[in-house]
Amino acid sequence: MNISKVRLWTAATLTFVPTAALIIARLVWGHELPHTVASHWSGSTPDGFSTTTTLFACALALSLIASVVAAVTAVRASENSPVRASENSPLLLSLTATTSATFATIWILSVALTLDAGSPENARIGWWIIAPIAAALTGIAAWALTSRAASDSVSALPTPTLDTPLSATERAVWIGRAHSIWPWILAVGLTALTVGTAAYSDWWVVLVLLASTVLITAFASVTVRVDNTGMSISSWGVRWKKIAITRVKSASVDNIRPMEWGGWGYRLTPRGTAITLRSGEAIVLTLDTGRVFAVTIDQPEDGVRLINSLVQAHSPHES
Repeated sequence: MNISKVRLWTAATLTFVPTAALIIARLVWGHELPHTVASHWSGSTPDGFSTTTTLFACALALSLIASVVAAVTAVRASENSPVRASENSPLLLSLTATTSATFATIWILSVALTLDAGSPENARIGWWIIAPIAAALTGIAAWALTSRAASDSVSALPTPTLDTPLSATERAVWIGRAHSIWPWILAVGLTALTVGTAAYSDWWVVLVLLASTVLITAFASVTVRVDNTGMSISSWGVRWKKIAITRVKSASVDNIRPMEWGGWGYRLTPRGTAITLRSGEAIVLTLDTGRVFAVTIDQPEDGVRLINSLVQAHSPHES
């Protein structure tokens, strides 16, 4: 996938600008900087404090590391060397932008509120809590800049059909499965955390952790079923996703990597939606909205042929 240099360096700039703002703020405040700043709030009241220099050193170190990673990522992706560098750039640039913007904002806001209040104990964050939250969302902009360009440059994939076309009265079914080990590893960790939390935490925290564990295990084993009505996805016999055949324009087989879609699991991106359990072959649907839906699955070729044949059979242009 090719991403224009303008988009790459614009996304990288979202990491550079907060780092520069952090350094400039430190120089402008100079000797006015307080020794201690409020660095954590409970509601609007500060309940955590840090020395200004220590907090600045941490923020600067993380922001500089993020800037170096962003620069290297942009250079390697713009040179297309290696190819995977270009494929991983949306996720890497979104992470670096989020890191730099978040930590720079935290330090600048902590100092500004402390100076305004006269002491760290009297610093009130109020509606300024929106600032670090907005900073954390900077990564979305970096992701949109790079992943959208990537989706625009994807070439058309083959859309194979069955050797013998389906008639209007014929019914056919294809079932495919995919398995992954990482949900089990996360589930074991969450289960241990749930058991440990149950002894001293509120009941709702335990319920949230338990629900998270159940949701994660849904991606340990995924079953894809294709029939005359469309494609459905289920876990442990429970169907939780259905795409009607009337919404599908075409289907293809493609090799995808989780890093291209923002990670593993159920991913929502500007280019479409993906269920990524691993790297490798996937069924990729082009929908009537122009967006794509991808799901990694073992040996998806026959499923793709059936989907395209069903699309042809349902097409009003077919006689």
